[in-house]
Amino acid sequence: MPKPKNLEKTAYYYIKEQIDARQWLPQTHITEQHLSKELKISRTPIRQAFQRLQEEGYLEIEPYKGAKIKEQAIDSRGVQERLEFIELILVHYLHCLQIKEITINEQRMEKTVAELKKSSNKTEKEFLQLETQFIYELLSFSKNHYSVSAVMDTVRELQIQSNPMYRAIMRKNRDIRSHHYGKITEYVKAGEYALARKEIRILINQLSLSIIHNYSD
Repeated sequence: MPKPKNLEKTAYYYIKEQIDARQWLPQTHITEQHLSKELKISRTPIRQAFQRLQEEGYLEIEPYKGAKIKEQAIDSRGVQERLEFIELILVHYLHCLQIKEITINEQRMEKTVAELKKSSNKTEKEFLQLETQFIYELLSFSKNHYSVSAVMDTVRELQIQSNPMYRAIMRKNRDIRSHHYGKITEYVKAGEYALARKEIRILINQLSLSIIHNYSD
């Protein structure tokens, strides 16, 4: 019969693997009882694995209810990778619009940018909501709903990061982001998609450099 310590490791690595592989997404609720049946082990080693994973930031234990998967903190490299992903999708999207000669109705984007440029009067939450709205409006003509969902999920994932240094960097870059969103809107309005793509690359590069130079994990 496996030793208790080995059973704890079994539970620990199984749960961690499910989280890392995104089989269990943030806010997913798991219980000792369910895992005990699935892994065919007692609840004690599972409880011990829960405790260890909570200490490592993977879970939030809910007394008498089980545990909830926590949103994972993203390190500086992870932030850069997500910014690069957003850039890749947006640049490809604008290239497709250019090839198909599709014109975007930019009026909603112009309104949102005008609000973003009043960032000094906005709370952080209000600014992030407007930024999310702008990106969604920019992608409004995409026929690939999966790509849109992936970008918006990535934006949301970045916005909810709690690292104080990361949040300070993004606050400091509010005006830069608003400026580039305004330029992107101008170029899209004029049908200058190549310039809009260039503006996205410049924005992502500036944000990435800020992360590299200022973000401590």
